[in-house]
Amino acid sequence: MANRYEHIADDLRRLIAVGTWPTGDRLPAEQELATRYKVSTPTLRNALEVLQSEGLIEKRHGSGNFVRRPGQRMTYANTRFDEAEQRSATVAAVSVRCDTRTVEADGQLSLFLGVDVGSPVTEYVFVGHQGTSPRSLARIYVPHVVARLGVPTAIESAWGDEVRELLSAAGVRVARTAERITARFPTTTEARMLHITSRSPVLAVERVSTDRAERVVEGALLVLPGDRTEVLFTTGSAPERLERSR
Repeated sequence: MANRYEHIADDLRRLIAVGTWPTGDRLPAEQELATRYKVSTPTLRNALEVLQSEGLIEKRHGSGNFVRRPGQRMTYANTRFDEAEQRSATVAAVSVRCDTRTVEADGQLSLFLGVDVGSPVTEYVFVGHQGTSPRSLARIYVPHVVARLGVPTAIESAWGDEVRELLSAAGVRVARTAERITARFPTTTEARMLHITSRSPVLAVERVSTDRAERVVEGALLVLPGDRTEVLFTTGSAPERLERSR
């Protein structure tokens, strides 16, 4: 037997489908909806969280719940650092904002980057948007002992690929990149920044790039909403790899 909040979620889903609230519109206030359905606010919020987890609505803190604009799926591909034509297919049309600051490595960052606790690190935070909705979060870290980089002048990649270009311009060569991808629930901060519920699964990518001396030159932590993201791996055959190396 369905719970009360599931019946409410069904009705709200129906109202969105028939256009009662068009894409981008704000839903009535939570208290108003709770009164309409004759339930408590916590029960109403459970119904809203169901729709948030499905990607139908998003909660903007301080503003309310809005009908989410249907977005293209974003593809995170391992061909990203190959030729330009391969990179062009990596991300659906997004606008990207980047904030930069210097931080001191805490215990977690020191292990991740292989530096001492308290070491200065440049942090780049890239947030990709489709329309007004955030679709990706990338935090890129470069230890100052590797290079003190500036701010990217042109930002196109939601994954922070411009930092790799800054490293190359500074004479830092990446020899190897390892990526670990896991599925999990977002942290409170990640959920707030991506306008999703804390019960909406995300894909988390931990990326570590090293030079020929196996020194970490870049560490990246990416968080991508699970309902709008796919990961693509492309691997050539042994003869193809041999041919490329010649």
